[in-house]
Amino acid sequence: MNINSINNQTSFISTAQNAGRGNEMGQQQFLQLLVAQMRNQDPTNPMNGAEFASQLAQFNTVEQLINVNSGIKTLQGSQDVMSAGLTNSLAASLTGKEVKAYGNGVYLPQGESTMVNYRLGSSASEVTIVIRNQTGAEVRRETVNSMPMGDNMWQWDGRNNAGDRMPEGSYSVTVEAKAGDSRVDALPFVTGLASKVSYTANGVFLTVRGVPVHISDVEEIRMPSAG
Repeated sequence: MNINSINNQTSFISTAQNAGRGNEMGQQQFLQLLVAQMRNQDPTNPMNGAEFASQLAQFNTVEQLINVNSGIKTLQGSQDVMSAGLTNSLAASLTGKEVKAYGNGVYLPQGESTMVNYRLGSSASEVTIVIRNQTGAEVRRETVNSMPMGDNMWQWDGRNNAGDRMPEGSYSVTVEAKAGDSRVDALPFVTGLASKVSYTANGVFLTVRGVPVHISDVEEIRMPSAG
């Protein structure tokens, strides 16, 4: 192993790195690198001039790429901050407005019924709606027939499969639809007035009819109906 050669290369790289701290390699840095390389090269195997120039060009290119990457990261950070600010401002303006958002949550008020909304990708011969409590246990299953494509609804009377009244609280809904033996796309959603905005570690959420929905799942925003 040629120790002198290793030392020479180390000295050359160190000089290049120090010279590359500016935005671009100037004439003075170029001359310093040239002198350092000539002082430390192996007299029995001098570096070819073209090879030396190529190395300098590579150092310069790498430095410029580092600067570009740093600029991109700074720009991305600024865009993220701006985007978060716009999202928060938009969310704050949605309270009191009529919102439609996709999500599988449903809230059952004390002693009342609640509406389950869902959208079908095409008409379905059979739609099965399953309500589960917060532990994931099924509490109610209902099957309805011949539902059209588009937005549909089913009113849950708040009772389980045995006919017992379920307690007030949050539940989840699953909608499965088919046309004959073919599966039909079905998406549950919630619609109503946005009553609250929550800023959490997982993002911004709106509370719609007692159900938290992520702002990215909002599909429609409308002014509340008069009266």
